[in-house]
Amino acid sequence: MAQFRFAFLLQLARDEREDAARAMQEAQARWLTAQGKLDQLEGYRTEYRSRLTGQTGGGMTVAQWRDYQLFLAKLDVACQQQREEIARLQQRYDDLRLVWLEKERKVKAFEALEQRHHQNEQLKENRREQKMLDDFNSRRSR
Repeated sequence: MAQFRFAFLLQLARDEREDAARAMQEAQARWLTAQGKLDQLEGYRTEYRSRLTGQTGGGMTVAQWRDYQLFLAKLDVACQQQREEIARLQQRYDDLRLVWLEKERKVKAFEALEQRHHQNEQLKENRREQKMLDDFNSRRSR
């Protein structure tokens, strides 16, 4: 059987696909980690707001109220920045996913060529065997 002449390119395409998959997984992990941080920040903000609400009923100084408001504003800014980071990371993941899909298509194309090559080689081999069998039977019948 003849060797598949694009075997090296197929292996290279598979390696590139694996690298792309790894990059995509890392981007997804960063994205999910950032989402977890946002959830944490929003939890702190909710907890702090409820503390503020609880303290206003019992009375608080203007300085305490101002400190609560300043801290809540900082938490709001941090949450907004985290949302922007999540959007950036999600876009990075989406971009890497498109790269992976392209690598996957390339691998599938080479695999289709390889499969066609093997089928053709098997057909050639079957014909050779049939010819040998026919030759053997024709000699035997003489």
